[in-house]
Amino acid sequence: MKGSAPIVMMIGGVAMAAIFLSVAAVQSSAKQGNVLSAQAKPALANTDGSEVLLNFNTPTPTPTPTPKPTPTPTPKPTPTPTPTPTPIPVTSEQLDSWFTKYSNLYSVDRSLLWRIAVCESRLKPGAVNGDYAGLFQFGPLTWIGTRTAMNMDPNPDLRFNPEEAIRTAAFKLATPRGSKPWPYCGK
Repeated sequence: MKGSAPIVMMIGGVAMAAIFLSVAAVQSSAKQGNVLSAQAKPALANTDGSEVLLNFNTPTPTPTPTPKPTPTPTPKPTPTPTPTPTPIPVTSEQLDSWFTKYSNLYSVDRSLLWRIAVCESRLKPGAVNGDYAGLFQFGPLTWIGTRTAMNMDPNPDLRFNPEEAIRTAAFKLATPRGSKPWPYCGK
């Protein structure tokens, strides 16, 4: 055949010869009307003339699964406790003047304002009981609502400022609810 050449290989110590057809040989075979079978098995010829079938089916390697990285848990930040503001040191004279000033400003009973503060906190501006804080033990939402109505800074930390606490309590007493926010101490 034109364009073909024997190739001799050593497989397992046995010399084998293979003949590969060139494209020209296949074309000339097709021109002569020969049908090339897709079922034809490629073969090598042993030196003794016997055929050895070749298997060109390459085994498909089993894919090795890519190991998934172990998710690293996201560390949760440790909440930083909100420090309780340090109360402003005050003298009894300052307290007395603020009780007088704001009871007069809002036209409320000064002695009632004083009694509520003594009952709620023993006149300690830094007093805390749960969410309640300051001289009058305002809860944060009551403080914010009252201070907003007063058109003043609603920051709940101001509950620890004795002057602001007295001013806010006097305003609260002057509203239609009066001493109802202090059901025990407001009697």
